[in-house]
Amino acid sequence: MIIRKKTREISKRYVNRKLILKLRRLAAIFLIIILVIAYDIFKDIINPALALAGIGLGVFIGSIVGKYSNIHWHEETSTVISRWNKISIAVLIIYIAFAASKKWIFGHWLHGSTLTAFSFSLAAGVMTGRIASMRKQIRKILREKGYLSP
Repeated sequence: MIIRKKTREISKRYVNRKLILKLRRLAAIFLIIILVIAYDIFKDIINPALALAGIGLGVFIGSIVGKYSNIHWHEETSTVISRWNKISIAVLIIYIAFAASKKWIFGHWLHGSTLTAFSFSLAAGVMTGRIASMRKQIRKILREKGYLSP
């Protein structure tokens, strides 16, 4: 518990508030989607194995996408910050295109509410991968600056 408290104090001091809020928003949306997926599994709309496959595929995609996040150290404010860059905008456009064309991509194998539940599983996985990747980048920067122990 002491380690967690110390890490929280370090993140409050050396991580930009907007970046922390961005991670918290992603986590909140993730939790809501997980509740929807659990409901879909409970109501037999989607097979649990298919939901886990969607989450697994999403984590893989999210970790790749998360590596392209523009997270860096800002010298003037001495904090870790995140900025939108061309890659972040391209990823957003690709995500919107995927959301619009999910029926065309997965419609051959999944139909109706199962397709929607699988899309939620995939989105939850992408968010998990992004959060984990961004957190890893933040911790790496804080270690390089000497604020976290290796």
